[in-house]
Amino acid sequence: MRSKGALFLLLCGWLLLAEARAESKLLEIESPKNMSIYDDAFASLVIKTPPGKIKRLEIETGEGKLYIYKSSPKTGYYCKSVKLKLGDNNITITAYTDDNKTETKSLKLFYRSEVYEIAEEAPYKYKKYLFHNDKNEKLCSKCHDMSPDFKKVSKKTIKAKGALTTDVEVLENPQDSHCYSCHEPLTSRKNGHAPSVNFMCTVCHTGKAGEYNLLDEGKSRYLQPDPIAPRCFKCHERVEETMKHNRSDHGLTKLGRCNKCHNPHSSANEFFLRKPIWQLCTTCHAEQASGKHVINAFVFSRNKEGHPTRGRPDPSRPGRELVCSSCHNPHGSKGPFLLRTTGSTPFKVCKRCHKK
Repeated sequence: MRSKGALFLLLCGWLLLAEARAESKLLEIESPKNMSIYDDAFASLVIKTPPGKIKRLEIETGEGKLYIYKSSPKTGYYCKSVKLKLGDNNITITAYTDDNKTETKSLKLFYRSEVYEIAEEAPYKYKKYLFHNDKNEKLCSKCHDMSPDFKKVSKKTIKAKGALTTDVEVLENPQDSHCYSCHEPLTSRKNGHAPSVNFMCTVCHTGKAGEYNLLDEGKSRYLQPDPIAPRCFKCHERVEETMKHNRSDHGLTKLGRCNKCHNPHSSANEFFLRKPIWQLCTTCHAEQASGKHVINAFVFSRNKEGHPTRGRPDPSRPGRELVCSSCHNPHGSKGPFLLRTTGSTPFKVCKRCHKK
């Protein structure tokens, strides 16, 4: 009798465990992995649920943003790109069924940016997440064509402008790109970079690594090399040619790490910079953060302690504010100290504003 009682209890325990396991399958976060690092402000989530079982799904981010889905897709998969804040992000996902069962799971992600002190380095145990490999892409291949398509769809040519050297071939309809449905938010900010907003993704995302990211080799078929400059020079040949004749070089530019200052997708700032110009420069050059220039021996009394670096109109570029790049070229210069001048005398740059 005792053995039958023990067997009955064991059977009940097994049934309860099986039921708990069944309930736990209401919600699975397929991508990204928990404790992942992102280098841009958007993460694409892939959430698996039982097909037709979920009446409501809620995704809440650390910024108080709430995404709600009121029906379950036939495949059971929910895909959503969510915006991240700098640093730690705690994302909560809750699934509701018709019979009022719920399940909640959480996800920790870190949005890293080397130009912001609060997010320049991810805490221990966070790892960079690279999605596009054969194993991960199987999740999406039932609904999405995961092949690169730049060579297959119709294209048009746009005229070169700004720093572009030659005309550029782009997609006729960027929304036709296989990348568009998941990665469109990357291009949603005010100032967009031509390859990104036209979904010419494989111009930069070659699948190959560079000197500074060799450890990522083979982890993603859309890896981009670091340094990225050789890819940038495919369009910006004029900048490359100018840099060959520099007398003074900017460290990051010389190393070819253009994406340290520029966001290659889009940005709220002009020239798709990661910060407004003055704030970006003083991130590294903190000695200039007072807003006064190092030259202080021969300026007017109203500029006591040095020449201003902001808060004034720029006489050399009417309609724009004085910033560091008014006098210095961040890509390098034929003059000293990155100044926008030639020859060995730095004071020629003063004539840009001070004509007399």
